[in-house]
Amino acid sequence: MTICVDVPLSIIGFDPESHRMRVEALHPGVTLDEIRGNTGFELLTAPSVATTDPPAPDEFEARRALDPERRFLA
Repeated sequence: MTICVDVPLSIIGFDPESHRMRVEALHPGVTLDEIRGNTGFELLTAPSVATTDPPAPDEFEARRALDPERRFLA
């Protein structure tokens, strides 16, 4: 089983050998330097870092429904 976390700037997974967190994919317009600058610890980088597709309108609305006060989503 693969566990990943979708955070505001990227998708973070875990290195299978060291079990340390690593960047698996970047959200559009985000750089690895930006992620590293906004993280309080060192992240590894997956051998191949993809760029995610922007959310479809229905996915975006579902996320907004979970955050009606817009504390986490703009």
